[in-house]
Amino acid sequence: MRGWCARRSGSRALGNSVAVRCDPGGGRQREGRLAKRRYVARGVSGGYRIWDNRARRWWGDHYELCPDDLLAELNGAADPGRITAQLRRYRALRR
Repeated sequence: MRGWCARRSGSRALGNSVAVRCDPGGGRQREGRLAKRRYVARGVSGGYRIWDNRARRWWGDHYELCPDDLLAELNGAADPGRITAQLRRYRALRR
């Protein structure tokens, strides 16, 4: 992900600064490293819960089985229709 940086142009005495697009990671992605996933399943007593790394809180309900396909959808395309269908499926398994 790219962010905004302030990069100086010209001399320091002039104090000119220009906002330019830059990559805080140096423009290179290290080989073999995966991007940090936003949603992960964490084991809790009696099953699993989904942890949102960005908001730093639990997301959704408690699941007895690991919701792999729901996590794949949340971290992937995040289609609201598919997410709703997955949530309904897991709720039905719980009953």
